[in-house]
Amino acid sequence: MALAFGLGFVQAASDAVFSRAAAPVSIPARISAAWGASAYAAIERIAPAPYVAAMLAAAALDRHNLPLAQTYAQKLPESPARAELLGEIAQARGDQAEASRYFVGANDVFAIRREVNRLASHDLAGAYELELTLKNRLERTATHPDALADAYWGLGRLATQRGYMDPPHRRAWFEEGMRDYAAAVKLAPLAERYLIAAGIQELNLDEPARAPAFFKRAVDGNPASADAYAGLGVAAFRLGDLASARQYERLSWSYDPRSHFLHTLQALLK
Repeated sequence: MALAFGLGFVQAASDAVFSRAAAPVSIPARISAAWGASAYAAIERIAPAPYVAAMLAAAALDRHNLPLAQTYAQKLPESPARAELLGEIAQARGDQAEASRYFVGANDVFAIRREVNRLASHDLAGAYELELTLKNRLERTATHPDALADAYWGLGRLATQRGYMDPPHRRAWFEEGMRDYAAAVKLAPLAERYLIAAGIQELNLDEPARAPAFFKRAVDGNPASADAYAGLGVAAFRLGDLASARQYERLSWSYDPRSHFLHTLQALLK
């Protein structure tokens, strides 16, 4: 009976802590969040444990009591969950640089991707360094191969952008981007997005004879890939095979006339 009561008390406290997220007509929504935090504070005095500190940190963060949230979060043992909490607290404080460091430690790919995209609009070097930091972290942990492939793709994209912004070193950045795309393809050999990016990068490097290998692999995986057919068409055009380029143009248009890369091919064929 005592155990059942204790479990019920903990459940009620948990419901209360997150009552703001509950449906308005649900029972948890009727329980005071302050009561939930007080209940967990009482539990901590009797039986301190990491999950209790984590709940108290989350409750304090929800109330925007950032110093208290920081205090509880720092009681947690080193872990991705601790890093995630500290990252959310830093973000709520407006310290995005510190938040990003914690999110990297938490392997929070989505939070880092949002920050990389934000930085890319005005600080390409900063965006690249953050993506590189995430990639290195993912390589060390070796637990998120899909996320690692995406980080390599992100580095390739950013390296290519830096090449366009830095004409004297364009070739070097494009080559760096090609290495990143190739690494992404190696990790995820069936991923259409990575294959098309690698094919386009070969074209950026003025290697139209090497590009078709990537586009053909993309077509093998998705026979309706308008971008892959357009890529084959651009490569054929660059190699002087206008008949094949027009054939690939028609194929690309038949699958998606709005394909961005198809428009590139059409501009060449005008």
